[in-house]
Amino acid sequence: MAALAEALELGVDALQQAIGVLRAHAASRASGTPRAKDEALPDPAELPVGVADRLLLAIHEEALGRPLEVTLECDACGELTTLVLSQDAVGEHWPRSAWCAPGVGAREPSYLDLAAARGDAGALLERCSIGTGATLEDIGRIEGSLCGPLVSSCIECGDPIFDDRDVVPLVLASLAHIGAELDYQVHVLAATYGWDLASIETLPDARRRRLVDLAAGMAP
Repeated sequence: MAALAEALELGVDALQQAIGVLRAHAASRASGTPRAKDEALPDPAELPVGVADRLLLAIHEEALGRPLEVTLECDACGELTTLVLSQDAVGEHWPRSAWCAPGVGAREPSYLDLAAARGDAGALLERCSIGTGATLEDIGRIEGSLCGPLVSSCIECGDPIFDDRDVVPLVLASLAHIGAELDYQVHVLAATYGWDLASIETLPDARRRRLVDLAAGMAP
């Protein structure tokens, strides 16, 4: 939680925050895995956007203990329907590439590609092209990001409901509460046991939550 909270605070925009969250998660996973001295940690920001988006959903569920949820209002009856956006619900990512001619094509962009392009479509095409001759339409055809219409049925009247959503800002907005929760946990444990900040933040998340619950039960 501490690493994720720091990543969210340091990111200057949503894309940089998402990259920071992916890297913080990868680093925490790698910390307990033996590695060769000069072996570099794979950068999850280089994953195809479709893989990275799904990884963000998994990180959200792991960090908060619940999957991401989105609530949509039915235009016909006004009833609210909540959709669960878990890895299973959105489906598996399938690797994609576009081949236009022998030696010519495009690959699916990564978060690093999007960050380097800075909104310049031509720069993105240049980074993701294989050979010469691919187009932005080719990239649009193969990118597997979780950005686009959510389609379901109203739980009340059964009419179709849909809305355009992007998983990345939804996950980041939900994870933004981690910082406040961590601050609360630090405050409770420091006040109860007199521990310093570093000691509290290095505790495993599950154990820190249990200790906070115990401390809350000890309160008069």
